[in-house]
Parts: sequence; structure tokens; C-alpha cells
Amino acid sequence: MSDAPPAKAPSDPCPSDRSPSTDAPPTRNAPADPVPPAQVPPAQVPPAQLPPDLPDFTGRDAETARLAAALTTRDGSAVPVVTVAGLGGIGKTALALHVAHAVRDAFPDGQLYAELHGAGPAPAPPAAVLAAFLRALGAPDREIPPEPDRRAALLRSHLAGRRVLVVLDDARDAAQVAPLLPGESGSAVLVTGRTRLAELPVAAHLDLAPFTPEAATALLGRVAGPERIAAEPDASLRLVQASGLLPLAVRIIASRLAARPRMRPAVLAGRLADERRRLGELRIGDEAVESCFALGYAQLGIEEARAFRLLALHDGPDLCVEAAAALLDLDVLDAEDLCESLVDSGLLECRAPARYAYHALLRLYARGLAETGDGPISCARALERLLEHYLAGIRGLFRQPIILYQIYCEPEVVEAHRVAVDALHTGRSFADAAAMVAWMRAEHANVMAAIRGYLGSGGSPGRLVGQLFVVPSLADRATVPAGLLPGGVLFAMGAGARLMGAADAAISLLSDALDALPGDDALISRAHAQLSIAYAESGMPEEARRHGLDGLALAAPVRDGNAEGLCWLGLGVASLYAGEPLRALRELETAREIYRTRGMPLREAWCLPRIVVAHLRLGRPAEAADVGTRAAALFGEIGDEHLGGRVLSLLAVALDELGRPEEAARAREAAETPWRRSGLLLDVPDQRLVENRTPVRPD
Repeated sequence: MSDAPPAKAPSDPCPSDRSPSTDAPPTRNAPADPVPPAQVPPAQVPPAQLPPDLPDFTGRDAETARLAAALTTRDGSAVPVVTVAGLGGIGKTALALHVAHAVRDAFPDGQLYAELHGAGPAPAPPAAVLAAFLRALGAPDREIPPEPDRRAALLRSHLAGRRVLVVLDDARDAAQVAPLLPGESGSAVLVTGRTRLAELPVAAHLDLAPFTPEAATALLGRVAGPERIAAEPDASLRLVQASGLLPLAVRIIASRLAARPRMRPAVLAGRLADERRRLGELRIGDEAVESCFALGYAQLGIEEARAFRLLALHDGPDLCVEAAAALLDLDVLDAEDLCESLVDSGLLECRAPARYAYHALLRLYARGLAETGDGPISCARALERLLEHYLAGIRGLFRQPIILYQIYCEPEVVEAHRVAVDALHTGRSFADAAAMVAWMRAEHANVMAAIRGYLGSGGSPGRLVGQLFVVPSLADRATVPAGLLPGGVLFAMGAGARLMGAADAAISLLSDALDALPGDDALISRAHAQLSIAYAESGMPEEARRHGLDGLALAAPVRDGNAEGLCWLGLGVASLYAGEPLRALRELETAREIYRTRGMPLREAWCLPRIVVAHLRLGRPAEAADVGTRAAALFGEIGDEHLGGRVLSLLAVALDELGRPEEAARAREAAETPWRRSGLLLDVPDQRLVENRTPVRPD
């Protein structure tokens, strides 16, 4: 089924082809070969087969201009073949007819139209379409040969020297289209289909995207009434969102409103809010989104159909091919073959190399098929495999940080995490910090979706909590409620990105974490503190101070010493980057005192590298060297080579300014810890603070 407007082409592309004379052998008077161009009699009336344009066609201005230019521009002797591909219901037919009407004056010898039914179970045979076209061009039945290749040659003869536009709607493949093409450049061809016809030599191709929100809202207004839509902007926005910006869905929603003048848009928006009912609501008369999708699904083989269903269980924004392989329980190459086959069928999008996604409504359709066809047990097992894929990534991310983090945790908490930490060797391998940050950027929303999907399918919260003890943000707690897991993982990713020097990624991840944390004031305050540091390191001290203060307001009432100290640390870093080192020193010393009085002496050490920076910014290299020397020794005893390396680099700066170059060189050499050599750092912002200043020499 094409996504054509209500008006249709002639009911059969070749109605007389069903008569006995259609496929009978040619009479003796019929030529053995197609008539040469000079002998082809002109049609009595130029064919004008285009169905009507939609009176309320909306949007697509850029696409219309591009397609019209491609059809009417002559470049050599080749026939301009222009193709439009996209999901069923995306508006291919409506656009093609709109463009065809816009350029019809450029084709005075007529317009041919055929609906090829490529998405359905019985595609139109090229031979039948050829016969219909030949009749429309004036060829009598007795001159139409039975062989498809001779019919194609005769069509080319009839079109030679003419300017005819040929519109082929809903093509299945290139083999169906190729025989229908003219042979000379005077004519042009516009083809629509659910898949790209890569084998055809095309002048231009358009992958048609969904509506913009503005175009969808405009179509609602044109069909249902502009005043009605404008009167309820919030409800109208919800209607547009529920449509997935699919033009067919927008038109159905608008038509339902138009058919019920007393129905408020908010009422229909409420009915569409339930995802399980949405596809059932998106129908009016013979038009239904679900039926449009079913045509494509019916053409799939057994393995492709299974992949189509199971991949839709994932509720994240997209899937990498490795995640698809986990869902399908296949190796990566086999999974990629199935994904590409679904892309070829127009049922899956390839948005980037080896990354796939569904249109929102198509995912609802496929998921419904999985739940009814595959059953809850198979669906739950697929989601569990997907979760394990993402947990392997998390274990790989935090293999090194958790070892450092546990240095600062109480022994009983470390013991509670023992099993999870022992499993870290099964994590995904990352080459360096850049690869880790890239994975976090690409997958963090998918990780959240996988966790929620697993829990929503009846997965064990306790088992998941046990596996996620390796997440540093949760690692100082002996028990963790399952509801805290999505936000806690996001927080840990953000803190990890900041630790590696990717402050921009940290800000994005930590901001998402704030939205995902369910009222745990201690963890929310820590997220604010990490955001304070990340914003400071990104050169936004005002935002940094705001988050530090917001975090303090939450941390103090719950008496979470870790959170409170971290917030003061964040404020100190914000002051450093704001160019206020004296204020920073006071705030950093406050953080240090909180850790000391709350019985967290090892965490006092977290403040020391920034205290060294504050002294250097104040022009006190002797004080900086004194703190740096003690801090380096402390980190050596603790076993924290990450902060140890950072403080040794800063110590080297102080020693240089004190005129002690040999000691500075030794400190700089010692700073090259295994952590640094491993590629786990992208940037060291503290170094920028001390290097981008005028050094102060002692008297």
C-alpha cells in the first residue's frame, strides 16, 4: 500500500490487460518488432493520469523545489530518473503528486501514472503496466506484443521525441521499474518506494524524513481548523508528539478531529497518550497506520521478522550492531546482515555506520508483535542479554576508577562489593580515555533504557544492584535501592568523564543524572558538586557556583559528609576558575575540615591538589611546594596513582619557581604514573590554571 492521498489513480494500471486479447498472439497485421519512432502514431489526447494534488498539502517546500529542479533540468542525453524513498506513511506519494502537478507544464505531451503496489503481496507486473501506458499513448491492443521486453521497447518508441512525465508510485525494486523507463532525455521519471533503488541510474534521490513539528501542526490546523488547534497549544503539541511526525498519522489525527467538531484536541491527546492503545487510535475509515506497517512486515522472511520484533524491545534512541547481536543472540556479522536487510525493507533506519533505530510508531508496532508472538519469557531473556551487553561496558569503564575509589571506602563496604569487583575483568576493553568518553556519549541513554527495560520486564532488582556495585557513585553504600540505579549510573559516567578531562561530556551526563535521581538528596548533592567542578573546568564559574550552592543546600540537612565536602570542593574549584584564589583556598580548607571532622581522613587528600593550585595562583610557590610534597607522600601511601600524578605535576611547577630545577625534573618524571601512561586522561585542567598565569619568583 502506498501512502497516497485519498484520490487514486485508475483502479488498475492496465484494466484491459485482463481481456482475452491482451495476451493473445499478435495478429498478422501486427508488426513483428516495435514500430520505429517515426511510424508511431501520436495519441489522440495526451495522457493526463495524475491523481489530484492534495488541496491541503503542507510543508515540504525544500523537497518540492529540489525534486522539481531535478525533473526539469536537462543534462545530456540521459533520462532524469528521480527517486523518493521512506517509511510507509511518510508522505512519499503525496509529495510525488504535488511535485508532478507543479512541473506538469514542462511535459506538454502528457503524464503517465501507475501504482506499482510494491509494498503489498501482489506487486504490479511490469508487463501489465507497460500495456496500460501503451494504450494511454494511443497504441491499439493489436499492436501491443505479449513479451515484456518488446512492450518495453515499444514504450520507448512511443516516448521518443516527446516530453512526458512518468510517475511510478510504490515501487518494490529496480527490476520492477527498469522496463518502464523512457529511452530519451525529453521525458522524466519520478519513482517512490519504501527502499532506495540503488541499481537504478538516478539523477537525484531523496530519503524523505518525517514532518517538522511546525509542518505537522500546520496540517492539523488546515484539516481540523486553525482556531481550534491554536486554542489548545499544549494539547496540539501532544498530538504532534503522539504522531511521531509521521504525515499519515498526523492526517488521521486531524481527520478524526474534523469528523468530530465538538471533540477537544485534549481529549484525543489523552487517548493517544497510552502507547499500548496508540496504534489502535491512529485509524479512520480505511486508513490506519498499523495496516500500512503490516504490509511491509508481511514481506519479511522468518529471521528478518524475528529480528524486527526483538530489536524493538529496546526503548533507547538507537542500537549499535553489538547491542543488536545481544538482543538477537547472534554473532555480530549475522546481526548486522539482518539489520541491513530490515533497512533495505524500509523497516529500520541506519542513522550512522552500524547504528540502527526505529521510527517511534514502527517500534510500537514491532514491540506489540514481539509481546504477542514471541511471548514474555523470550522478551525478558532478550532484554537480559541486552542489559549484560551494556553492563560489560560499565564494568570496562569503571575497572580502574573503582580500584582507586575503594581506597577511600570503609572495609565493610569494600567487602560488600567484592563479588562485583572480582567480575570487572569481564568488562569491555577500551583503548584509552577517548574511547571511554565516546562510548559514554553514544550509549548513556541506551544504558538507562536497558536498565529500565530489564526492571520493567520483571528482572531481579537485587541481581542488578549486585552487578552495579562497581559504579563509583554507589560504591560507598552497602545497599542500594533499585530505583536509584539509572540515575546513579549516569552520575558515575559523568563523574568518570570529568575525571578523564572531558568536562563537556560530564556536564551532559550529570545534568541527565539530576533528572533521573529519585529524591536521594545525598546523591543529588554529589551530582551538583561534580557539575560545579565540570562547569568550572569549562570556564563557566557562575554556573559552577550555582551548582555548588544547590548541592550544599541538600547535603547539610542529610548530614552526608562526603556530599558536603564535595560541594565545598566544587565551590573552591569554581572560585579558582573565577580568578579568586584566596576565596578558593578558604573553601578548599573548609572541605578538608569537613572530611577530617566527619571521620574521613583519606578523603581530605582529595582537596590537596587544588590547594596547591590556589597557593600557586596566589604567588606562594613555597607553600605550594610544602603542601605538594606532603600530598605526594600521602597519595603514595594510599596507592592513588591518579591524584598522586596530578599533584606531582603541580609540585614540579612550584619547584621550578623556587629555582630547584633538578627536584622539579624528578617530580615531573615521577608524575608519569601508569594511570597517565595508560591513556586514561584526556586533559589535566589544573595544569592549565597554573600554566596560564605569570609565574611568581621568590625574593
